Amino acid sequence: MIPESALRRVTDHIWYFDSRQAGALVVSGLYIIAGDGLTLVETGTSLVAPGLLEAVDRIGFKEKDLKRIVLTHIHLDHGGATGWLVQRLPHLRVFVHERGARHIVDPSVLLESAKVLYGTLEAIEEVHGRILPVPAGNVTPVLDSEIDLGRGIRLRTFDAPGHAPHHLGSYEPDSGCVFTGEALGHYYPEWDLIGPAVAPPSFDYEVSRETIRKIGDLRPRTICFSQYGPHARPAEAIQAALDRLDSDFQRVKACFEQGLDSEGVIAEMEREYLTGRDASARQALVMLRSMVLGYEFYFRRRGLLD
Repeated sequence: MIPESALRRVTDHIWYFDSRQAGALVVSGLYIIAGDGLTLVETGTSLVAPGLLEAVDRIGFKEKDLKRIVLTHIHLDHGGATGWLVQRLPHLRVFVHERGARHIVDPSVLLESAKVLYGTLEAIEEVHGRILPVPAGNVTPVLDSEIDLGRGIRLRTFDAPGHAPHHLGSYEPDSGCVFTGEALGHYYPEWDLIGPAVAPPSFDYEVSRETIRKIGDLRPRTICFSQYGPHARPAEAIQAALDRLDSDFQRVKACFEQGLDSEGVIAEMEREYLTGRDASARQALVMLRSMVLGYEFYFRRRGLLD
C-alpha cells in the first residue's frame, strides 16, 4: 500500500504521484490530470505501476478511467511502464515526441542506449522492470500540438530539447502548470534544491539553456517537475536551473581538463555532492553518474575532449 504522502494535490484537477514512495529510486514521478477521464504525464516504470493504479483508486477513479499518456520523453524512468499499461488497458492513447515515437514501438535502440549507464539488460530491468513495446496503433506522434483532455482542459505541447532531442514540454494555460520533464533538471523538495538532469548519449548544453529560457517565457504559475513534484516559485526555479546547468558544465569540464577519467570525475562530484547531506542523498548518485557521462559524450561530440 502506498503512503498518503505519495499523492500530492497540485490543483483541483491535477495530482502528483511520487514514485519514490512506491519503492522506486531515481525514477520519475508522474502527474494525473482529470478531464474527460484521466491523463498521465509520464508513467514511471512497470515496477511502480501497481502503486500508480492504487493512486488512481485513491483519488476516486478506476483504472479503466485512464485514457491518455503524455510522455515528456522516452527514457525508461519516465516512460518505462507505457507498454505495461497499454497491454493492461488497450484503449490507451500515447502522445510522444515525433522523434521518439518509433522507439517505444520498438524499444531495442532505447535499451542499447540505457546500457551506456547501466551496463546490462539485467541491470536495467532491476531498476526499471521489463520494457514492453507499445503497439503502433496506440501511438500519436506530436510536437507543437494541442491535446484535448476534455472538460475544457487542453495541453499545449512544445519542443523542449537539450536533455534529449526528443523531449517535449507541455503547458496547461488555465492552471498555469507547465510540465517540464527533465528540461529544468530535478527538484528535490526535501532540500529545496534543483539538481542536474544530464543523460548520455544526446545531452546538449547550449540547447538546454535555450529550452530553459523558452519555458521561462511562458510565465507559468507552477513548474511541474517530473522529479520530484511541483514548484510554486517558477522564476526562482528557472534561474536556479540555469545556474546549476552552468556550474555543473564548468565543474565537470575542469575535472576532465585536470586529466581525470570519467570514474575519477564521478568520484569527485559524489564527494562534493554528499558533503553536508545525510544518507538519503545517496538516492541521487546514479544521476551524478549520468550527468558526468552525459557531459563526457557532449564534450567529445564538440571536440572539447580527446
